[in-house]
Amino acid sequence: MKRIIIGMTCILIIMLGLTFRSIPFIGDFLWAVLIFFLFSFVFLHVPRLYKLWIPLLFCYVIEFSQLYHAPWINMLREDAFLQLILGHGFFGVSDLVAYTLAIVISYIVSGLIKQRWESKPQDNIIEI
Repeated sequence: MKRIIIGMTCILIIMLGLTFRSIPFIGDFLWAVLIFFLFSFVFLHVPRLYKLWIPLLFCYVIEFSQLYHAPWINMLREDAFLQLILGHGFFGVSDLVAYTLAIVISYIVSGLIKQRWESKPQDNIIEI
């Protein structure tokens, strides 16, 4: 059930990301949120702190890899799909801030949702 919900969340984020990718900060923010939820989808049962640090590290590595301009990787970046993953230019601090905010907010929100789901059913009953 969790994977289905995370998968549907990823699809929604992809649609939002493709819609708003031309807006620099929003596109980067949504890309990092997607990375967080894709990692959570694939590695459902890893410790929660891994879900914070590994997607953040992945985003940073992809961003800094944009400083590398070997012909083979530039050729990969010409593909529309791979350009969405690898990016096309290092824009510095604003991208790193977007990634950090997106991952941290996703981590907090997913923790709140997890806490709510794992609460005992009697805690959710409203007495009249």
